[in-house]
Amino acid sequence: METITNQKLYEELLKLDKRFQKNLDDLQDLVSFMKETNKELAAGQAKNDALKRELFGNRFDSSGAINV
Repeated sequence: METITNQKLYEELLKLDKRFQKNLDDLQDLVSFMKETNKELAAGQAKNDALKRELFGNRFDSSGAINV
């Protein structure tokens, strides 16, 4: 069995720190992408809602059901 030394522990900690930093960077990229996607979806939803109002007036309620 291999002896565990402080040097080996430090090396493993450095490897873990690098992996952690990469994961953190990737997570931040993912969060930025998700925020941008949510903005685009919200803009699309607003356009759809405006088009519905323009085409159908107030015949749709907030759940999408037709009011007669």
